[in-house]
Amino acid sequence: MRPQDLRPQPVKATATPEPSYVSYWVFAMSLILGLALSISFTRVYGPWQRGNAEPWQLRPEERDHYMMAIALEFAYSSDTAKALDKLIALRPDGDPLALLAEAACALGSRGYLGSDGGIKAVRSAVKLYSAQGRDGCAEQLLPPQPTQASAELGTVQRPVELQSTPLPTKVPLQDVLLATPTPRHHPAPPPRRNFELLSVRSFCDLGRPALIEVYVVDYLGRGIPGQRIRVRWGDREEVFLSGLKAERGDAYADFQMEEGVDYAIDMAGANDALGTSLSTGDCYSENRRGLKSYRVTFVER
Repeated sequence: MRPQDLRPQPVKATATPEPSYVSYWVFAMSLILGLALSISFTRVYGPWQRGNAEPWQLRPEERDHYMMAIALEFAYSSDTAKALDKLIALRPDGDPLALLAEAACALGSRGYLGSDGGIKAVRSAVKLYSAQGRDGCAEQLLPPQPTQASAELGTVQRPVELQSTPLPTKVPLQDVLLATPTPRHHPAPPPRRNFELLSVRSFCDLGRPALIEVYVVDYLGRGIPGQRIRVRWGDREEVFLSGLKAERGDAYADFQMEEGVDYAIDMAGANDALGTSLSTGDCYSENRRGLKSYRVTFVER
């Protein structure tokens, strides 16, 4: 062994590794992404409760019970216009009173009539839509109304024994009491509204051909929803209501015509039906052929 081999060898200095920020960046991004995914999943699939819902946003079974509440309110107030406004607020696809009749029939078929409150609600609904000329199956499901007994119920009266009564020598004076009937206060029916025809105009709209547009307004031009409009052709007729299409306003109603048929429009409160018959024909817009439509306006007198 050589002497120089016994000398201590110098220790080589190792370089200190520089700190790496990649792992911290990946961790932060993963945490943010995980939080975003969990919040999105909770909002979409979690039990997020929504408050202050509009009537038209209710579920079908909730809409039925809501309509029964409207009928009960009508039973106390007898305000037909207010009840119609609330039914129209449900935005039904067709006649709101027909929808009320269907709800009463559906609830009555599912055991809703097992309580006095349910019977009263369905009976109120029948009273509301029957007064407007509608019918349904709830009338057959309701139990008969109890009749008021003329005498006290459950009391046993003893038979009257016939005794010989001596004839009086002098006829006694008898006080005749006149029974005064107890006055009953019945709620006054809502006042009937009267309308008159304001204008009839034809127009050409290629996107809405052969259409009768009806507008029902008051003297200030405000729309009046829930008003019945009758259209007649031949030996047929149909009634539709204003305000059913909320996106076009409370005054609006429409009816689809057929080509080659004459139609007449009137309202229950108007004096006369529309004198001139409405029939669709050819019209032109931007050199394109279409079918003529009409715009009819009734105003409250």
